[in-house]
Amino acid sequence: MQHNIVDMTHAQFSTWLAPILNQFLFESRERLIALLAENSDRDALETELREFYEGYCGLAFELEAPEAQLLAILRECDTFAPLQARVAAVEAVRKTSPAGRIAKRMSDLPLITDPDPEIEVTELPNEAFRRLMETLANWELFAARERIVKLQKALPSVQETEQLKSAFFEFFVCYLELEQFLEDYHYDPDEGLELRPEVAERLERSVAEHESGKVKSIPIEEVAEKLGLKW
Repeated sequence: MQHNIVDMTHAQFSTWLAPILNQFLFESRERLIALLAENSDRDALETELREFYEGYCGLAFELEAPEAQLLAILRECDTFAPLQARVAAVEAVRKTSPAGRIAKRMSDLPLITDPDPEIEVTELPNEAFRRLMETLANWELFAARERIVKLQKALPSVQETEQLKSAFFEFFVCYLELEQFLEDYHYDPDEGLELRPEVAERLERSVAEHESGKVKSIPIEEVAEKLGLKW
């Protein structure tokens, strides 16, 4: 179901954000930070990475449907020029298709039209593996989420609501950057396990929706008019 985030009130937007901001990715990240601070061994880090990656996939699933609408707003509104440059940088080096990214998250099996990831996470030397964990744990996505949470607690006003939505767009771009970063890594948290039927069904549905164009953005003229932005 598509939602017009442009027209949402502060309370409505906060409600819409809830399943995005409350993914267990963010709890896993806190545990990962603690493990790194304690200089925990690789086994402990690998166990938490499994949770972290599953949480990332959950976040990605929540952002699949509104992605086209969010990108339309970012690309066409002058207010978001700095974020436009970051999106362009992601797209300039992106190697996989939308359907391929969904397939990789759901089953870790890239489409035959997409290149295979170059780095096998489980084969990384200990030092390189720890650096990867530090990079993931300190991704800007998590600081962006904290800014959103802080703005949600502010007294509702037109200005605060605009700031909240702008903070979310920065969060969204951080997510796109993380998604692109992970393209080069092959990691299967369920390696050796049978693909669950419900996961396979969700994969097929998500890929079909992207291929059919079912997920659509709202007209950009309407977006710009409602936001009072130049385009």
